[in-house]
Amino acid sequence: MENSRKIQLLKETDLLSFFDASTLGKLVDHCREISLSPKEVLFNEDDLENAMYLILEGELEVFKGPKQIAILGPGQYLGEMSLIESKARSASARAVQTTLLMEINEEHFHTYLASEPQALLSIMRTLSSRIRNDLETMMKDLRQLSIFTHDIRNFLSTLGLAELTIEDSIEMFEGTDSNHKKRDGLEDMEQCQHVVETVRTNLMELLDSSLNHIKKIKSESVKSKHPILPIIEETIAGLTTHSQLQNKTINILPQEGSLDAVFYPLDIQRVLQNLIINAGYVTESGGQVDVQVARNNGFLKVSIIDKGCGIPEDVQGYLFKDTLTTKEDGNGLGLLSCKGIIEENHQGKLWFETAEGKGTTFHFTLPAH
Repeated sequence: MENSRKIQLLKETDLLSFFDASTLGKLVDHCREISLSPKEVLFNEDDLENAMYLILEGELEVFKGPKQIAILGPGQYLGEMSLIESKARSASARAVQTTLLMEINEEHFHTYLASEPQALLSIMRTLSSRIRNDLETMMKDLRQLSIFTHDIRNFLSTLGLAELTIEDSIEMFEGTDSNHKKRDGLEDMEQCQHVVETVRTNLMELLDSSLNHIKKIKSESVKSKHPILPIIEETIAGLTTHSQLQNKTINILPQEGSLDAVFYPLDIQRVLQNLIINAGYVTESGGQVDVQVARNNGFLKVSIIDKGCGIPEDVQGYLFKDTLTTKEDGNGLGLLSCKGIIEENHQGKLWFETAEGKGTTFHFTLPAH
């Protein structure tokens, strides 16, 4: 693009409109022009670079993970926070179509913009607008989540009918008279009833907790002292049909003696489910996942061990920070949820040890008293 055309475009942008043509000419001479092909990435989230970009032609998509944040067009700019905060990129950007950009690096930013109140005011207006848009999007998402959660809760209430049907069937299997012989399958029917009751109760509690969180109603799960082994056994029993655990063995390896801790059972079941399913995902068919339990300096330590390929070094730093996932149907929220439950809700600790080609162990601790 010719410099005269660039200067004309810059004059029309809020960020640079107050500069005279001579100053804009110097800026254009000093700044690098970048051309992107459709779908070509400008920068990735967590990249460390100090530059902002002004769009001259075309469109850029700003995204974080699978979620699109914005579409920006001519006259708009992005990347200014890397110059203001000197931090890594908080999102990624790629071209939607053939796009032409002007790069403003740290030196040019401080020379032309940082000392100009009007330029800083323009940046503040842009940031304020983005924050308002983000808040509006978040509120819409929360309202939609609240509706979904409420509707799911209503659907779950119909499981009560299934419980009544199973209860009637159990009575028939037991016989209507003390002399009647109990029918085969009664034990399986009773186990089925227990599973349905447990699943419905747990899901109702989770949904109520979610609704309370959305409505900003403070609710605290009551923690008390429990033996951990029955919780582990019940969790494993509930995972027997999970797709990631088919043809795989889960071994419980408990230390002898008392294995009690202070916790809220449903929360710890959620942690165990996430960690065991993750371990199953990286375990080959016919392999095994070990769950070790031991006392450890006033805490109870639970370790979930797999013999998978280990966690790549370049991924390890993101495990508890971002919604990172390697599963096709995953959303990366599992480990973040586990971290919050153990460390914020139970004053324990969650960490991992891994070795390439040997596997990974996730440990968490719970207060014994």
